[in-house]
Amino acid sequence: MTRTAARQEEIHFRTSGSTGVPRHWFRLPHQMESEVDLIGRRLVGVVDEVINYAPPRHLFGALFGEWLPGMRQVRVHQAWADPFEPCSGAPGARVLVVCIPMAWELLRRGWPALERARSVVALHSSATAPAAAYELVRQASPLLRAHEILGATETGGIAHRPLAPDGDGTREWQAFPDVSLVRDAEGSAGGPEELVIRSPRLARPENDPRPPDRWTTGDLVEFTGPRAFRLVGRATSLIKVNGIKVHLARVDEQLSIRLPDTECVALALPEDALAGEGYAVFWTGRRRGVEVADIRAALLGFPSPAKIVEMDRIPRTDTGKPDRQALLAAL
Repeated sequence: MTRTAARQEEIHFRTSGSTGVPRHWFRLPHQMESEVDLIGRRLVGVVDEVINYAPPRHLFGALFGEWLPGMRQVRVHQAWADPFEPCSGAPGARVLVVCIPMAWELLRRGWPALERARSVVALHSSATAPAAAYELVRQASPLLRAHEILGATETGGIAHRPLAPDGDGTREWQAFPDVSLVRDAEGSAGGPEELVIRSPRLARPENDPRPPDRWTTGDLVEFTGPRAFRLVGRATSLIKVNGIKVHLARVDEQLSIRLPDTECVALALPEDALAGEGYAVFWTGRRRGVEVADIRAALLGFPSPAKIVEMDRIPRTDTGKPDRQALLAAL
């Protein structure tokens, strides 16, 4: 779709189905412009050029790899098309890098070429930031500032937080000013609640005449203030194993902390009428000396996974999320 056409009609995106049923979503040009303006002013600041690793068929890449450069009339390098091609900012330039997980290792390796820039801001979205992101932020601060954005195709950006050099992924998220957090009046104080929001940037689902009034994101959160929260995990990732609650996001977190050289993903298994709920851990890392026994040892304190499946690599979508369908097909 050309830029001119995009301004005349709704912009179409499609969810991948990595966390739910694939579906088509539509956003109006003023919603795109509003999000670029809001996040651009709040997190990015003045930019002279953009390096974009996020495919623009996805909302994140479209917003900051197409709409932001177009609105600000700045040069953009679409690094997603050939991510291994070296790229660098002009000397003295203020550079924005639009990141998905695979971009960080490439950015870390090519960082010397960006050290001539006046400033570098990195926006990260779509999946958990990898270890290379924290390594680069520690190495390159204060020239590099990085921010994580929590959002989805259905909602646009919901909240943000700095990508901290200490790698503390438990830091709280701050909602963007135009996002309202709908609290459960009967929810237990301090207990996990499902994140429900209102926003003028909610997308219109296919077959509906207008965007919904509110959206249930599927994220479990613990509220830490009127407009702040910590993520606990996905509502669909909260399962019970032999009567014990297990947050699979915390399983992933513990494996990441205790086995930093191993790539692991925990997924709920289809419920069995006799065995009940359970989960599997998919992993790759034997070449680094990790064995199945190490995964079990790393999960002491959690109910044991029903299956531990070794993979040559963890299949992922093009925005870096684990490809749930491909993983479950490997069982």
